[in-house]
Amino acid sequence: MQFVSADSPEIKRQWDELVSLHRASVFSESIYLDATSEYWSVLFSDDRKSGMACPYVVKGGMKVLVTPFFNRYMEWIGDPVSEEVLIAALKREFPVADLQLGNGFSGNQRIFQQLEPGKIKLNQQAKRSVNKASGFTVTQEENIPAMMKLLQDELQNRIHGINGQTLPILEKLVNRYSHKRLVQFNLLHEKKWLGGIWILETDSTVLYLKGTTVEEAKKSGGMYKLMLHAIEYAASKDKKFDFGGSNVESVRRFNLNFGAQDIVYSHVSWNNAPFWWRTVKKIRDKWTKK
Repeated sequence: MQFVSADSPEIKRQWDELVSLHRASVFSESIYLDATSEYWSVLFSDDRKSGMACPYVVKGGMKVLVTPFFNRYMEWIGDPVSEEVLIAALKREFPVADLQLGNGFSGNQRIFQQLEPGKIKLNQQAKRSVNKASGFTVTQEENIPAMMKLLQDELQNRIHGINGQTLPILEKLVNRYSHKRLVQFNLLHEKKWLGGIWILETDSTVLYLKGTTVEEAKKSGGMYKLMLHAIEYAASKDKKFDFGGSNVESVRRFNLNFGAQDIVYSHVSWNNAPFWWRTVKKIRDKWTKK
């Protein structure tokens, strides 16, 4: 196996062809990685017919393998490789890692929620909320600036991962997919815009990316109305609906209310950096939390 820096159009083209051939997740696409990662390389098999994207940051001179914000996990694509061989190769390149991996690996288990096409099954909570939202209408039209402003006003510093550092990453991501595979559904009441959600499409999946509504609409079932519309949109194209995850129990319950199923993925980490680096990191983390 060999690491190849993803800093040339030719490498990105080779990588995207592999991603497309194996119908891998949107998280592995070069356009997605370019928007969310500080740096990334590809760990290719010797014949370059298999591989994994490896996003990383550089801290104190150390390459730290990470899962960037708004990515769920990295995945090995192509012919299978043993977990032991893969982790050993990653450790040789990256002294430190805090990485989430797709299905098939050991480590601490995490979950996201997914719904197969045609498998929607609203429970009583979802039915009540959808009925409550009957006065709303849903339209399809992109308005990235309005959505970014609402996300900032409604979610910044209230939802984990949504803050002044990560919102520009999200904005870059949606702009990269704008008018391509990004779809925005909007919630309206008497022509007044109350919020919306973003989804991203692949050949097989519709991914819920992010969204919100004003508080009054949320209390009246607005997010249920939007999510149901997105799920039905995915089903009309015979695609799975990916709720974007969550290990947060309240969000997980919301997703399960539509009949979603838990899907397992993994988290692995290591720190083989020199003692001085680990000491500096511990001090920095301590002060950051204050």
